[in-house]
Amino acid sequence: MFVVIGMWHYLLRLRILVGLLTGHADLDRHLTLMKVRSDPTCPLCQEEEETALHLLGRCSALSTTRSTLLGLYRMDYTELGNI
Repeated sequence: MFVVIGMWHYLLRLRILVGLLTGHADLDRHLTLMKVRSDPTCPLCQEEEETALHLLGRCSALSTTRSTLLGLYRMDYTELGNI
């Protein structure tokens, strides 16, 4: 039973990672393109469209957390690629 639960948890994390890397994550910009949502704006900061780059590297609402975990308040594609 533990192996099945562990595998499910692994697959869920993999799905999230693949979604972020491909732009097919459950983020507002993608959901707006799919006509599931009507506003692509980030619900956390209300400053930009919620994309993977925005969420991981630019969202001001996550800057303190990003700095604590990764040492940078803001990151671009190059810096994200070095994680």
